[in-house]
Amino acid sequence: MNQVIAWWNSISQREQRLVLGGAIITILGALYWGVISPLEQRAENAKARIHSEQQLLVWVKNSANGIVSLRGTTGTATSPSTQPLNQVVSSSTARFKVELIRMQPRGDSLQVWIQPIPFNQLVNWLAYIQAQQGIDVEFLDLSRTETLGQVEVNRLQLKRAE
Repeated sequence: MNQVIAWWNSISQREQRLVLGGAIITILGALYWGVISPLEQRAENAKARIHSEQQLLVWVKNSANGIVSLRGTTGTATSPSTQPLNQVVSSSTARFKVELIRMQPRGDSLQVWIQPIPFNQLVNWLAYIQAQQGIDVEFLDLSRTETLGQVEVNRLQLKRAE
């Protein structure tokens, strides 16, 4: 520390001002590029993510209207199957090109994991098993994938209609 003070005292007043100005510019630059700029970038990313989620919400609401209208046209199950729930589900997947990953019984319900699938294909399959087999969707959690019109089913739980 004594060496720094001795050096500082040994340079001229003009050089001291120049060193001080350089130090201030360096500190301000580090503050801007180290703190402010990353925060601005995070804010921009958050705004973009919010915009994307709002678009997803609009898309889901529009698709939900389609599902409601589909349910209205298909009516209720005409002849519910007497086969076990897991057999009905697995036998109907080939017809609608739904790729099953896993099925797990949960009491009276069946939790199903499937590969990412086009949304319309998923809706058609669910409408079929509801209308023709008497199986209702107890819980459905979707998220949009990078591919337009395709969804990832995070959770799908099916149950026989009562």
